[in-house]
Amino acid sequence: MRFRIILLIGLLVMTLIALYIFVPFRHILACKDLQSDRLLAYLPVEDEAHMSIRYTHSIHRSDVTEEYTIKQMKLYPYQLVYEDTAVGMPANAKPGETFEMKDGKYYIRNMKGYQDSLNLTIGEVVADHQLVYQQHSYSLQDNIGPGVSIKIQAEYTSLWNLWKGELLE
Repeated sequence: MRFRIILLIGLLVMTLIALYIFVPFRHILACKDLQSDRLLAYLPVEDEAHMSIRYTHSIHRSDVTEEYTIKQMKLYPYQLVYEDTAVGMPANAKPGETFEMKDGKYYIRNMKGYQDSLNLTIGEVVADHQLVYQQHSYSLQDNIGPGVSIKIQAEYTSLWNLWKGELLE
């Protein structure tokens, strides 16, 4: 009888450990290789949190900030801030959005829609792509590498999968 109780407790402990390691319950912002979908780096995040991608526009050499809200594994753009309306940047807002110029910067607010993921190629020279979350800025060049094409997406993942990537620093 004692052996059965010890065996049962052992199986229960092993099951709990396996659940802790393999069941996806951690909410992260994942940076994955665009081709292989391999996790390169991640950042623990909360649902309804705000994050942004900040970079220097390759042609204008001016700052651009794309701001998003993470909701139910989707990225909802809510604001775009930039300094030049020339090549590659909008000159006005879409219907339902607001367009404003303030202190030498353009703001597009109340943006509509959502994206499951964002694809980008990390700049090699000028862009200096930064992922900003909770007032901390994480360099994608330093953490992943220049020239790498990545997909950024919110997802639930397991501890096992997190061991395959690197925490953004």
